Amino acid sequence: MKYIGIDLGTTFSVAAYLDDLGVPQIIRNEDGENITPSCVAKINGALQVGQRAKRHAHNVPEEGAKTFKRRMGEEDTYQVGGDNLSATDLSSLVLKKMKALAENEVGTIKKTVVTIPANFAHEARDATMHAASMAGLDVEFIINEPTAAALYYAYAEQEDLFGTYAVYDLGGGTFDISIIKVENGDVEVIASNGVSQLGGDDFDKCLRELVKDKYEK
Repeated sequence: MKYIGIDLGTTFSVAAYLDDLGVPQIIRNEDGENITPSCVAKINGALQVGQRAKRHAHNVPEEGAKTFKRRMGEEDTYQVGGDNLSATDLSSLVLKKMKALAENEVGTIKKTVVTIPANFAHEARDATMHAASMAGLDVEFIINEPTAAALYYAYAEQEDLFGTYAVYDLGGGTFDISIIKVENGDVEVIASNGVSQLGGDDFDKCLRELVKDKYEK
């Protein structure tokens, strides 16, 4: 049985595990990619997650949902092919997909660690835990994304970190900064802030508007 880690992202999600040598290994999806679109769509009456769902949602927007991580913990719902689904419901489907990919790679999963933005509200953190439970995952910890980044950086550099660091997280949906303090292997998030509507998805929208404006001129 293996422990796995899942990064539930706004636009893409990824799962990884430690191999027998203690080296992190990313789990690839059925397309051979190491990231899977965090998109849900109803295709032929069934809810699906991933690249096919992303393409279908692009062609038939009313049958798909994406970037729902931004609304974790909120009561609003998305219409997906006639179904009313909350951000928690949709996230559970993405986590279930990542769980299936992991089980296909490593077999039975013992425990799971899920990363979340450091500035996630209490309601969003609870919603993430609930989504993981709905997906059938036994979550050992949820840890802040900048903490995970610091731990991996220390591993990759093969050195002990000590001091205060700034960690920027420019993702598909948000742009965050966290100030962390690292001492004796412990990582403490001192402060975190960010803009929840400033990520790659927002850049894409701005570029589309810019191209549209120039084309019309």
